[in-house]
Amino acid sequence: MPKTYTLTGTTGTGESVALPVRILHTDKFKAGMLSLSCALPIQRKDSWMLALLLAVLRRGSEKYPSLAAINQRLDELFGTEISIRNFYRGDLQVIGFAAELLDDSYLPEGSEPLMEGVLELLCQILFHPLLDEEGCLLSRYVESEKQLHCDQIRARKNHPRAYAAERLRELLYSEEPIGISAYGSEEEVMAVTPRELTAFWKRIRQRFLPTCFYIGAAQPDAVLHALSACLLPELAGKKKEAVSPFSSVAPLRELRRTEETLAVSQGQLALGLRTEITVRDPRFYAMTVYQEILGSSPIAKLMMNVREKHSLCYSCSSAYNAYKGSVLILCGLKNESREKAEREILRQVEDIANGQISDAELAGALASLENAYRRIEDSPSAMEQYYYGRALADAEISPEELRRRISRVTREDVIAAARTVRLDTVYFLRGTLEEKGGEELDDLE
Repeated sequence: MPKTYTLTGTTGTGESVALPVRILHTDKFKAGMLSLSCALPIQRKDSWMLALLLAVLRRGSEKYPSLAAINQRLDELFGTEISIRNFYRGDLQVIGFAAELLDDSYLPEGSEPLMEGVLELLCQILFHPLLDEEGCLLSRYVESEKQLHCDQIRARKNHPRAYAAERLRELLYSEEPIGISAYGSEEEVMAVTPRELTAFWKRIRQRFLPTCFYIGAAQPDAVLHALSACLLPELAGKKKEAVSPFSSVAPLRELRRTEETLAVSQGQLALGLRTEITVRDPRFYAMTVYQEILGSSPIAKLMMNVREKHSLCYSCSSAYNAYKGSVLILCGLKNESREKAEREILRQVEDIANGQISDAELAGALASLENAYRRIEDSPSAMEQYYYGRALADAEISPEELRRRISRVTREDVIAAARTVRLDTVYFLRGTLEEKGGEELDDLE
């Protein structure tokens, strides 16, 4: 389990800061994982403005004024890789940067301390972007990233499965923060000026007090020293916001159906189901097994029945959002199979609630989950994502303990969890093009 630390500091003006740090010391990997992540409430305009801002910041800083200069510095740091983080967890939007860096024991003798170099670069990107003579983010970077962001908006429809999943999320959570689009519209994005984005950066900078997470072989004292020297001075005066991924409660409402058309040859059926069970609920482990039996294991009911037995679709799977207590089902199919496929999907949901779970299905789900959670410990990146997500939910346990609790789930536990599930939203993306040559390959992300 990671150990939790709090770094404190005070500036000459008397401002203080308390920086949360989590460290998991392990010599299992040659490379470590360092992340700076700040969780903020999801808000309508901020959601897509944050994506645009992070992309612009990544383009250049005072000391490294171009993407080429940043990449050259990363090469000097022995091929360190940095990535933008921008994703939803429940009703929170997590932003920041992550870096994968070699352990110092693998560096040539006399090399500069790698962690200090990486932190210096991250601080440059986050807190010292390249500004013009008027103190604004560079217009050419802003305009370039606006165009790229709009390209992403348009490209959504090139991947029908991913587009249907996004539309289902927006419809299912239409009265909750997580339902806010992470993209915005082309008109909104193109209307942003460098001055407006600069003002937004200054506002976010005042709120940016990250949780620092490190997984790797560096000694905790060395990690804390590097953070104190490089990051702490940039954060003086900032105070951690009290935020929760569980800020909203799903409203009870009548079943809602929405249909749209798109110039693709394959239809996409998406169902949103609600359950009262979230990651903080003792029944979470049973719900995880339920989800595996329904749509994730190699012998899941949706795949074995809707696709294999009845040949009603090309693909059919489900995903459980443990922060919101929901199950999302995606099914790629021919338009004319829509009604039959929906009936068969709901029959599988009902069958589990009625106790129709075979020994093979239960054993397959438990084995699949055992393998999935065991693989977490094979990657520092996967471990960081796992522990950070559990910490956000205030429900932190080790992957080993999680596997142990899941292994104790019984058929009766799964049935009880299944009986909390109800259908909330149905979305159908109707393809308007004629299929050619049989099955269409869709986006399976």
